[in-house]
Amino acid sequence: MTAAAYTIERQIAEMADRWPLLVLATREGASATWRGPLRPLLQTFQVEIAFRAPSLIEKLDNRRMQPRVKILTPPLRPRRGDPEGQLPHVYYIGRGPLDVVLCMFDPDSDEWSPFMSVAETTVPWTIDWLTSYEGWRATRTWTGTGKQIEPPRLAGE
Repeated sequence: MTAAAYTIERQIAEMADRWPLLVLATREGASATWRGPLRPLLQTFQVEIAFRAPSLIEKLDNRRMQPRVKILTPPLRPRRGDPEGQLPHVYYIGRGPLDVVLCMFDPDSDEWSPFMSVAETTVPWTIDWLTSYEGWRATRTWTGTGKQIEPPRLAGE
């Protein structure tokens, strides 16, 4: 597949075809946001997936350009003092303990690029992350792959 094949229009079409319950909530230029339910095991989670398709002349940075997946409901439940971290495999994007996006792959390992299909990568990886999360809540063991990203420390911690 060539880089030009995954325009935002193609991403939107593939999402509608493969994941019809994840509806296009917003579209602005080369950016799209989908919202809807995913049910990995026991719970149904409302998720939000935001993605901006890169232009062909942009310098690509997998960390900056990766889809941002947030869990809207139910709220993720941290566990203080857990060896995996109070909330494993997330990026902290704000000041609140639940202001996070999911970390679903190692950006240094070339598992993903901004020219891959969101429908074929991000959604299945979100389901895998949620499955690992549900297992972690039940057993205190994270079964997903990847490496834990340490949250940034705030002043005074």
